[in-house]
Amino acid sequence: MKFLSRQFGELECADEHRISFPNGIIGFEEYTEFIIVHDEDAEPFRWLVSTQTEDLCFPLISPALVTREYQPALPPMGDEPYELFVIVCLRPTLGETTANLKSPLVITSRTRTARQVVLTDDHYSVAHKLF
Repeated sequence: MKFLSRQFGELECADEHRISFPNGIIGFEEYTEFIIVHDEDAEPFRWLVSTQTEDLCFPLISPALVTREYQPALPPMGDEPYELFVIVCLRPTLGETTANLKSPLVITSRTRTARQVVLTDDHYSVAHKLF
């Protein structure tokens, strides 16, 4: 599959690399198909890029890199292995950049199905400073 991204230009991915968010992402529910782009120049960040519109791209980071104490109470996932990411809000300065620890993205490894989980625990913030 080939598609355009404003940030990365023309991209191509195999179907097995697509990630399906059946319910979308909060505020962007109409977009349900994405891929994760690994841009070595932006390490440790990844990019969640929509395959449906060239204008939608979210910077992601592993929450373990944000805080070692991140142990959210996730809904039951069964025995399926998964990856956990949080969306980053890039600001003009690194000191202002934040991560949304309140609503992590859970991506199942085998089915490549994902969802954004809104945690009920008040311990986590939608704007946790990265630095």
